[in-house]
Amino acid sequence: MAAELARDLATNLAPGTRIVASPSLRAQATASAIAEAAVIDSVTLDDRWREADFGIAEGLIFEGLARVAPDLARRLADGEADIDWPGGERAADLADRVAAAWRELVEGGDVVVVSHAGPIRIAIGLATGLRPHAVDLPAPGSVIRVPSSASG
Repeated sequence: MAAELARDLATNLAPGTRIVASPSLRAQATASAIAEAAVIDSVTLDDRWREADFGIAEGLIFEGLARVAPDLARRLADGEADIDWPGGERAADLADRVAAAWRELVEGGDVVVVSHAGPIRIAIGLATGLRPHAVDLPAPGSVIRVPSSASG
């Protein structure tokens, strides 16, 4: 999927476009595929675009989470977006680090960000003025275009 996404996206990138990625292996692989297809020399890894630290929920499927933390599972099932993950990251900390990364991006020209649903949801909220919980989680492999005039 990353190679096909990279080929499609590369044909629409302006000269001078930068690529910024989460340090996760899958984000790096996707970013590298985009860079290769678009003939962009480098990818910048930025830890602020990493996924949330899910703490006790890390690696669990929903049923497992429901056994370990039923209240947390219920909140997720109800669509709550602002989660302070037990043993992990607070929602406010995730939002703050993504906002800091976003502020840098809107100052620097065209950029492709390869990240995860949670951080991208926050970035879309910043770009559109919506609260993150009002933004649908993007599907894996989504391309979301934000006009260069968007700021947050």
